[in-house]
Amino acid sequence: MLAVAGVLAVLLAGGSGFSIVAIKHFDHSLLVGSLCVGVECRPGEAGLPDVSTFCEHDACNFLVLGSDSRAGLTPAQQKQFGSSSTVVGQRSDTIILVQYDPNNNRTIVLSIPRDLRVAIPGHGTNKINTAFSYGPDVLVQTVEKLTGLKINHYVEVNFSGFQDIVNALGGVPVCIDKPMVDSVINLNLAKAGCYQLNGAKALAFVRARHVQGDLIPDFSRIARQQQFIRALMQKAMSVGAIFHISQFVAAAKNNMVIDSHLNIYDLQDLTLRLAKLGSQNVLFRVLPGRPVQIGGVDYVELVQPSASLLLQRIRDGKGLGSIGEQSLGTAPSTASITVHVLDANSGGKAQQVYAYLQKSGFAVTPVQAAPAQFTKSDILFGHGATNQKNVVNAYLASLDAVYDNADTNQSDITVVIGPDFKGVPS
Repeated sequence: MLAVAGVLAVLLAGGSGFSIVAIKHFDHSLLVGSLCVGVECRPGEAGLPDVSTFCEHDACNFLVLGSDSRAGLTPAQQKQFGSSSTVVGQRSDTIILVQYDPNNNRTIVLSIPRDLRVAIPGHGTNKINTAFSYGPDVLVQTVEKLTGLKINHYVEVNFSGFQDIVNALGGVPVCIDKPMVDSVINLNLAKAGCYQLNGAKALAFVRARHVQGDLIPDFSRIARQQQFIRALMQKAMSVGAIFHISQFVAAAKNNMVIDSHLNIYDLQDLTLRLAKLGSQNVLFRVLPGRPVQIGGVDYVELVQPSASLLLQRIRDGKGLGSIGEQSLGTAPSTASITVHVLDANSGGKAQQVYAYLQKSGFAVTPVQAAPAQFTKSDILFGHGATNQKNVVNAYLASLDAVYDNADTNQSDITVVIGPDFKGVPS
């Protein structure tokens, strides 16, 4: 959703006749889902609220679904990811709640574990990803019941659409701090460094569940998904993205589903608002959970009171603090860490670090000149930021980490880059 919106936002900023024609063509190419909206709903049928205009003054909630449908995959891709005959039915492979909150100048991207054990209205208790098999309206009701938030809009992308959108961008650059190999899904990033992920590799990256070193694979998977989403947002809002508009139309057609009250202009408006907020005001969180086994089946159950408190703060527009920044047994996602880069007369090296950290999925603020007392390259961290410091240090292993009691924001890390910096990993 954010990738498509980003490209259209850049395109519309050109203000040309071509831009307007291209956007209308794109809008008409999208599939409209079967969810009922407001007055379209029959008695007793639950769907989306009747939202005639885009949410401008109140918080607006998007349910973004990654479907595990194999429709549209090539024979080679079906060999890697499975086919419609070997993977029967449909499940929500990824569930993300995106809340744009203009009153609090923020957007929250909340990942919901797919194995979370929940009550599915009319269908008993099961993993939340099975709710989609009863239809998108049941999934919407399930998420609303779970979170206490009313869903305003719905966006669904399948495997083929995800790959095609990434390819339409010319791939997405992603940097990793250690090797990432999953032979089950044919992912082989054999060393730390930066990679240009095409659609197939990107899909494997966000779906990998057999990576050495992962203590709880599904939680590590969510962290990588958040990392990729932020890197994808950065690429989608680059000027070069507008040259791929025809590929975007082809990618979204038949592979991306939206509700009947959502259109490209709404998504474009959302993205322009996100751009004004700045990356540090797009907050990535995961609903706190822990693995459990019930009747021989593996589930995730909510960790209380953290989960309820996080949802309450989202509903009330309150500060989230550090709740949901990392999952049990899993390092914080780079997407949940804000990094400030200070240039201590580095001769251009600070800008290289800025670009490298962006590709790694961090929220990076624009480079600023370092105060006079900083002359060498270091990582500065404050109280409560030890885990975040460790993540940043893994990406910039040549730097020393120094405690700085002046920095009290738990999510923020400051990186000082001076002329002594040896350079970023390739």
